[in-house]
Amino acid sequence: MKTGFLDFFLGCYRLKKKQRDEFMEKKIRRPQKSAKSVSDQDEEKTITITILIAIAILAGLLIYLVITPPIQEPSSAIYLLDSQKKTENFPKTVVLGENNTFPLWVGVENHNGVTTTFLVQIKMDDGKGIVDPSPAEFLESYEKTLADEELWEFQMTINVDQVGNHRIIIELWSFDEYLGNWVSLSLEAI
Repeated sequence: MKTGFLDFFLGCYRLKKKQRDEFMEKKIRRPQKSAKSVSDQDEEKTITITILIAIAILAGLLIYLVITPPIQEPSSAIYLLDSQKKTENFPKTVVLGENNTFPLWVGVENHNGVTTTFLVQIKMDDGKGIVDPSPAEFLESYEKTLADEELWEFQMTINVDQVGNHRIIIELWSFDEYLGNWVSLSLEAI
């Protein structure tokens, strides 16, 4: 009896399950697994358009950066070179009457964006005073007008005539305005 009752119950359950499945198939049309819904297609289009817009913006920025030159601040420069136009053999000690007169090269560069008249002042002190600008009286001065991006190199002769420590200071001026650019060379005279 137990077997018959169980068969009857399972049979009814199976019938009901089969009927329920058929009913569900009629009421709800299940999409195929490979088919995409309209909302999925809209989402893919939105993502694709967003990626294309981002790529276009990045490409535009990259082109702008490549084409547009960087803005340069106006500047000028001064530098000192030895008698061979190098930065290697500056005198450190001079002997009065032997090598106390020697040549040096000075270079000035104009990167101001305009033609500028420069004044180079040569000063000398004992190496203990302030620099920027030095309060020492200038020994010599050189003047030249440079176009933008022009370079001026000239040779000058230094003469040390007193024993002791010395500092040769070369300052860059424009008319009566000190530009804040200077170079110096310290040496001892014996």
